[in-house]
Amino acid sequence: MTQIQTHGVCTNLPESCRLAASGQPQALDASGGRCSECGATLMAPAGALRSASPLKWLLPLLALLLVGAALWWWLHRAPATSAAPAVAVSAAAVVAASGPPSGKGDGGSTIRLHGSNTVGAALAPALVKAFLAREGYTSVERQPGASAEDSVLTGRRPDGASLRVELQAHGTATAFQSLAAGTADIGMASRAIKADELKTTSQLGDLAAEGSEYVIALDGVAVIVHPSNPLQRLSIAQIRDLFSGRVSDWAAVGGPAGPVTVHARDDKSGTWDTFRSLVLDKQPLVAAAHRHEDSRALADAVAADPQAIGFVGLPYARQAKTLAVADGTANALRPSRFTVATEDYALSRRLYFYVARNAPPLVRKLADFAVSDEAQKLAQAEGYIGQIPEADEGVGAAAVEALPAEYVRLTRGARRLAVNLRFKPGVDQLDNKALRDMSRITRLLESRIGPSQHLMLLGFSDGQGDPCANLTISVQRAQSVARDLGTYGLKASAVQGYGSAAPVASNDTPSGRERNRRVEVWMSERAVEPVAAARCH
Repeated sequence: MTQIQTHGVCTNLPESCRLAASGQPQALDASGGRCSECGATLMAPAGALRSASPLKWLLPLLALLLVGAALWWWLHRAPATSAAPAVAVSAAAVVAASGPPSGKGDGGSTIRLHGSNTVGAALAPALVKAFLAREGYTSVERQPGASAEDSVLTGRRPDGASLRVELQAHGTATAFQSLAAGTADIGMASRAIKADELKTTSQLGDLAAEGSEYVIALDGVAVIVHPSNPLQRLSIAQIRDLFSGRVSDWAAVGGPAGPVTVHARDDKSGTWDTFRSLVLDKQPLVAAAHRHEDSRALADAVAADPQAIGFVGLPYARQAKTLAVADGTANALRPSRFTVATEDYALSRRLYFYVARNAPPLVRKLADFAVSDEAQKLAQAEGYIGQIPEADEGVGAAAVEALPAEYVRLTRGARRLAVNLRFKPGVDQLDNKALRDMSRITRLLESRIGPSQHLMLLGFSDGQGDPCANLTISVQRAQSVARDLGTYGLKASAVQGYGSAAPVASNDTPSGRERNRRVEVWMSERAVEPVAAARCH
């Protein structure tokens, strides 16, 4: 005989209802069979059902349990298409599971870019937008992220397929930290990877190797002052003294008397790393320096203070005045399209994408796009220096009195391409940027060179070592470039080396020696007179 029950317990999940968690009985007649706290159905306690027919309560109980289990699963499942997942799905995992977007269905992929604020603020978003458009994503949206340096770009195709690109721009150092941790697919950097970072990312392959290191644009670190400051140029030694605090009054470097106020980027910044390496060397930054995470804020602070000096990437100089910078015996140069493209400007630098050796096809496709001619035009539009070679007149950064007479004769009236081919130390092997520059130069020369154009390749070395050996390797470097261009049917009228003559930078620093190891590419409309073979004396 079935008992008539007067009380029941809540059937809701314990974490969703306090009365369900405690198992406290509630009067059925007062509540209408519903929990007074959450409104869920009340069920008779198990002890009160002992005299009831098993078939009358067992099946409803099982049904309730199944419903409860289904509800718990639905509430706690990981949303596959959440707009802000707690843990981003890596491009590697997505591509490994389902391959790159096929254009079918509504599935999506995620690519994560972490690192340099210089790259991530404007250049990377512009590249990503263009890449999405090229891949057929007609609807592209950019949303802010958790901080001012974060954003998310989402592209959707007409068939519903989507691609999500997450950008986190907190400094170059974070690029390699995230790559090592597996939380980024592409590292954005405004300097080359360091030896210790190569070690921590070794499981991804050699990130400094061709195919992992992509130079996506060039930039100049501009030394900036207030527009009213009458100074026009400073040497690297003078800049070092100002930023280290050795010089604290403008009068010591030829400016109006008054205290110097120093502004600098933060420690995570690749711009700071570049400046510290190229300028400060082993000198510490003055303790009173004002530090900034954002280059635009730094430039605005300098432009508002007549006593201020700072440094930013060239596109961020804004209303501040840029100074010409001299390195060693080379001419003082301001950062410009040509001086940065040739890397003759003392504080020129390269901007990078880094990807793992076994990067998924989708990730590598984006990295390859970033070095294409289309992407280089975008970099130019964003205020950076693209890597499509152009011709310009002039002899470059070396002081005229330091130039060999034969060099002056050959280049008089000629036009120099806005690119220098640079080499690894002690060998005639091109570096990663130069390897890509060769194909760019070839396309330009194939379209422009003709019977009235004469190609000249002029090689140089750094100043270390035996002068005769330096002369020999400078010739070998020019000949190496000539052989590569010859495979495309392009013949050079002059292939010459000048050793360590005409340095464009100081030979006292590794970065200066790297810039001095170069082959310049020139085009002349007049016939090139025979050049005597270089000889050691």
